Amino acid sequence: MQESQEFVIGLVGSPWLYPVFGFFIAVSAAVPPIPSSALIVALGAVNSQSGAPDLALALLAGALGSVAGDHVMYLLGMRSGFTQWPLLRSPANQIRIDRLTSRLAEQGLLFAVIARFIPLGRTLIALISGGQRVDVRQWLGLTTAAGAIWTAYSLAFGWLTARWIPLPMWASVAIAVGGSLVLGAVVSRIADRFALGRAS
Repeated sequence: MQESQEFVIGLVGSPWLYPVFGFFIAVSAAVPPIPSSALIVALGAVNSQSGAPDLALALLAGALGSVAGDHVMYLLGMRSGFTQWPLLRSPANQIRIDRLTSRLAEQGLLFAVIARFIPLGRTLIALISGGQRVDVRQWLGLTTAAGAIWTAYSLAFGWLTARWIPLPMWASVAIAVGGSLVLGAVVSRIADRFALGRAS
C-alpha cells in the first residue's frame, strides 16, 4: 500500500499532470459520461494528504480545459442543427433544451454554474449559446468564470473532505470521490428540477 501511495504522489507531482488533466476536462464537454468532477475532487484530496499537485496550477489547468471543451461545443452549436442530433431528439431533451435556453437568458453565470450539475447541462449550455450566436466575448467570459468556479468547488470539496477524515490517503481520496458523486447526484436532481421547473 505504501508503494502505491508513493506511486500516486509521484504521478501527481509530474509536470505532465496539468496538460493531461486539462485535456481530460476539455474532452468531458463532448463526452459527458466522463466523470471529470471526480478527477478534480481526487486531486484536491491527494493534495490535502501530500501537498501535490499544486492547487493553483490544477485550478488553472481545469479552468482552461473547461473553456477549451466548452468553446468547441459552442462552435458546433453555431455551425450545426444540434437539436436534431439523435441523442437530443427525444421529447424530454427537446423540453430540456427549451428550458435551459430560457434559464440561461435569465440568469447567466449563476445558471451556467448550476447547469454543470445537470445531466448534459454543460454540453447543452455550450451548444445553445453557439446556436443562439451569443457574442463570443460574452460567452468566453461566462464559460471562463463558470469553469473556474466549478473547478475551485471540486478541488475544495476534495481537499476539505480528505483533510477532515483522519485516514490513509487512499481511503481519504475514495471517501472524498464517493462523497462528491453522492452529493453530485443529489444536486443534479435538484438542479434538473430547478432548470425544468418553469414553463418555457
